[in-house]
Amino acid sequence: MKSLKILLIGLIAALLSACTEVQKSEPTIYLIPEGYVGSLYIVFNAPNGQPPKYEGHSRVYHIPPSGVLVTQMDANEGWSESSEIKYFSVSKSGKRTPISEWSENTPKTERTVYVGGLGRSGPIYGCTVINKNFTVGTDAEQRNTEKLLTLYEAIKVKNIDKKLFEGMC
Repeated sequence: MKSLKILLIGLIAALLSACTEVQKSEPTIYLIPEGYVGSLYIVFNAPNGQPPKYEGHSRVYHIPPSGVLVTQMDANEGWSESSEIKYFSVSKSGKRTPISEWSENTPKTERTVYVGGLGRSGPIYGCTVINKNFTVGTDAEQRNTEKLLTLYEAIKVKNIDKKLFEGMC
């Protein structure tokens, strides 16, 4: 009976520790082309994608003019503090201007980032890909269905090179 109690207590302790372990994500910097409006995507785990970039301890995602970044980095899963996530509009000369994340209190005319989240899309060239999506623009621009593309549509419309997706399956 005593060994059964010890086993039960050990099992409960193991379950509780498994449920409470939550991973912290790395701080992140998103560099978005100045004037870009619409859907943005980051496709992860692509052997032929952009190599990892960091500034200090922060991951850097430099979104190309197409709005679709294909990267070798894995998805940055876990919790993060809002102060560790930064969005910037980047001019051709490299000047960064902060962009805030959308909130209920954001003026409708202010350009913001609306974060969609991490998910899977496919088939993209025969693969299911892990990607993060979000939109950027004013309230009206972010509701313009001509600018809101699925990942599949964005790849086709913006002629994203198929070679970037090779080796993902």
